[in-house]
Amino acid sequence: MQLAPRRLWWLGAGFALWCSALVVLYALHAIGCRFGWQTGALRMTLAGLLLAHMIAIAWLWWRFSRAMHAPVHTPIATFVQAVIVWTLIAALVSALIALAPALLLTTCT
Repeated sequence: MQLAPRRLWWLGAGFALWCSALVVLYALHAIGCRFGWQTGALRMTLAGLLLAHMIAIAWLWWRFSRAMHAPVHTPIATFVQAVIVWTLIAALVSALIALAPALLLTTCT
């Protein structure tokens, strides 16, 4: 199977979800603080949204790692598939390192 050019878009999928998580979490945090939401509810909502983004990245990783074992790939398609899998892993780890500690801080001051 040849490498379709549209497959290259998947190289940025994990970090696009990471960016989405960053924007959504900080926007919701600002909205929650501005409108005086309860601290516990705001923290649980933020944690749920982060978890949803992490699950989406993990699902993509699972999907593409299973597809790596198809025997009909050309060497370049196999390489791009491996790069996609590793960028998804990097996005998942990066989301944990960069976004999860924010849930431990005080929500509003």
